[in-house]
Amino acid sequence: MKIIGPCAGIGSRMRPFTLSKPKAFITVAGKTVLGHILDRFNDIFEENIELILIVGYKKEQMAEFVNKNYSDKFKLTFIEQHPRGYMEDIPYFWGMGESIYLTKSRFTKSSFETKEDDKREGALIFLADMIPIEEYSKLLYRYFESDVDGIITVWEVPKEEASSYGVVELDKNSNIIRLVEKPKDYVSNLAIGGFYIFSNSVMEALFRRLKFYLDQRNDDSKEIYLTQSLQDIINEGFKIAAINLKKGILDFGKPIELLNGNRFLLDNHNVKKEDFKKLNIVLEKSYLKNPVHIGKNTKIINSVIGPHISIGCDCHIENCILGDCVIEKHTSLINVISFNSIIGSNVSIESISKDNLIIGDRSIY
Repeated sequence: MKIIGPCAGIGSRMRPFTLSKPKAFITVAGKTVLGHILDRFNDIFEENIELILIVGYKKEQMAEFVNKNYSDKFKLTFIEQHPRGYMEDIPYFWGMGESIYLTKSRFTKSSFETKEDDKREGALIFLADMIPIEEYSKLLYRYFESDVDGIITVWEVPKEEASSYGVVELDKNSNIIRLVEKPKDYVSNLAIGGFYIFSNSVMEALFRRLKFYLDQRNDDSKEIYLTQSLQDIINEGFKIAAINLKKGILDFGKPIELLNGNRFLLDNHNVKKEDFKKLNIVLEKSYLKNPVHIGKNTKIINSVIGPHISIGCDCHIENCILGDCVIEKHTSLINVISFNSIIGSNVSIESISKDNLIIGDRSIY
């Protein structure tokens, strides 16, 4: 099996943070979002499984990070997705359909003696800003033990928000009969949840259908999504089941969802005083209310911190009251009171009392 991660896009919904880094590099609970995802893969797969990342925006940052931290855990392949064009020097791309098609060369068309062999030579596709709360091992078990050609995770969203997602309609056995990308009329509130597992045969059929749509592109075409190609292969007779993520999904594609994900990831992450010396954390005249994460070389003076605070490395926090915040590395906060805020890297803020701050990297206030 191969693991495929489309990571080329800029993450426009997470601007201004993504002006200086890929969307998968937002840091929560001590790790990048991509790090949380890859560490969970590392726990369930054997070493040297092939990890294929489709890169584009900030591709050098992506390659450097993954090579440094995961080259001993995965067989790494990077494939570049070239921009469709630029808007104010910011690239935009042809979408997930093209990114998946670019991995075609990593699959060799072959026949298999059993359906199990076909499944083992398939692919797991993940989105770099979504983390299913369900254990990955349970999803893999459902894939291998069910009489299906693939699975797609779904999750229930409010009916009034369904038009913002790709959604699915199911038969009585939870097999997918229809997929619609951002429907104008209500179809279902089961949104596609960013996690796909397909057999080798499904991948070959998917490449064939994606090529059909990619070959029809012109300057006025919209993004190439997966949904229409998946609909085509279901119409051909492939059986794709939906797995409803009852526990939900951590969606890091929007600021409010980032804070929700931070709360969840921190719930079992309590900072311990015995770790301070090892991590060179200085805590003076301050009160911490767990769950909290504090990065190494950070100094906290005369402050009240927590709960649900994620602070990056090399930060300086003085005379602050903070709760439910994500604060990235190399940031200085002095005389700040804030809740429900996201503050980027290399930021300097002094003398402000305001909630719901969204401050990008390298900002001064």
